[in-house]
Amino acid sequence: MNRELSVSRVLAELKERIELHRSRQAFHAQQEEVHRQEKERHAAELETVQAHFETFQAAVTAVGELVARPRDGKAKGEPDDSIPAGKGAVLSKLVARVVANKGPIEVFGATEITRELQERYGARLNRRIDVRTVAAKLRRMARVRMIHRVREGRAFYESLYSRTPGGERE
Repeated sequence: MNRELSVSRVLAELKERIELHRSRQAFHAQQEEVHRQEKERHAAELETVQAHFETFQAAVTAVGELVARPRDGKAKGEPDDSIPAGKGAVLSKLVARVVANKGPIEVFGATEITRELQERYGARLNRRIDVRTVAAKLRRMARVRMIHRVREGRAFYESLYSRTPGGERE
């Protein structure tokens, strides 16, 4: 500290600092009140939004379970594993049966249907199931609006279908 400071200058400097700290203290007290009010407002709004979110989420879950349930009343886990009688179009009937067991909004392609057919009926069929044959059946089903194409197939990916119309997507 410099010894050549005058008493009046030191008093003036201290008085200035006192005023500065009083004004900053008042300012922060005012800010504290504003922040407390904002905190209370956001807490009330958070409580309201959380209540609406939980209600909406419960409704969406209930509707999702309802939509995923098969229309015919059979549980999804209980597929009919019998092979249709008759000589012709057995594979076509099996494809239609597997598609009917799919959920209304479930998206599927020929590869997935073929895999499921192999798992369920492969040991009891006389020949191996060809993906191209299943794809042709799915195209015919889409043409008569039994199923709806969700994505058109290309050389490097297959067409995707759904039981409910969803429009084509890319």
